[in-house]
Amino acid sequence: MSSPSSSDTTETILDGAMRALARHGSGLSMTDICRESGVSRGTLYRYFANREEVLQAVNAKILEVNRALFDAAIAARPDPADRVEVMLHTMLDFPSLFPHMKVLFEYEPKASLDFLHREADGVIASIAGYLRPALPKSRRRGALSAEDVAELLYRLVTSSFLIPTSTAAEVEAIFMRLWSAVDPTATQGGTTRGSAAAD
Repeated sequence: MSSPSSSDTTETILDGAMRALARHGSGLSMTDICRESGVSRGTLYRYFANREEVLQAVNAKILEVNRALFDAAIAARPDPADRVEVMLHTMLDFPSLFPHMKVLFEYEPKASLDFLHREADGVIASIAGYLRPALPKSRRRGALSAEDVAELLYRLVTSSFLIPTSTAAEVEAIFMRLWSAVDPTATQGGTTRGSAAAD
């Protein structure tokens, strides 16, 4: 039987780290990561020097998974008229998909906020790239750009980690009502949109 590849071992460790973080919160240790991932301490330390390196790699994995989720959601609903709703719906699923992030916000708020601040520009730029086809260029004064909408979505969703909401569907419905007011050609539910905001 062939031995696991380096990438497979890394994925095993990171998956275990996310489970361990959701279980232990701020008390997470390298021993917890070993136990959840099923690797020896020697193997873990060959890949990561300390707990902080593991957490950084976990955050990078989350960003990678997020991009895959966006791609899949847009492939399922490719109409640009639905793009804002599709992106928001996908993003609002993140707290349930990554429960360890909620634990991290609760027990290590400073580290969590530092991560959000550090990654904000890159994440917003990525979201804007998905939104741009849905926001045709407009010369209207004061029109929103793809970056404006992306930042608004980012701030809305990240705030849900800090201030828990009753249901993601409720937040989504409220935002889409606001969005239809910003863009009168949009209909709630993402069925119809005309020219909206600008790049």
